Amino acid sequence: MSAVMIWCPVTGRAVSTAIETEPATFHKLPTVSGRMHCPACERDHTWTISSAWLSGEPRLVTPARSSKIEAA
Repeated sequence: MSAVMIWCPVTGRAVSTAIETEPATFHKLPTVSGRMHCPACERDHTWTISSAWLSGEPRLVTPARSSKIEAA
């Protein structure tokens, strides 16, 4: 199992969404929004699979601010 990771749009740090899954399952997930409380900045963020990656996997997403990741 690998952790689903996103970039914190406030700090620019990689953070875990606290969701763990297998790569085959991760790649089949639909494009829906998720919400999480960020341990890096203590704010809530909305994210989608297109802005996430699995820990230990190559990152296809850069830490640039995206409209898909919002600070609440």
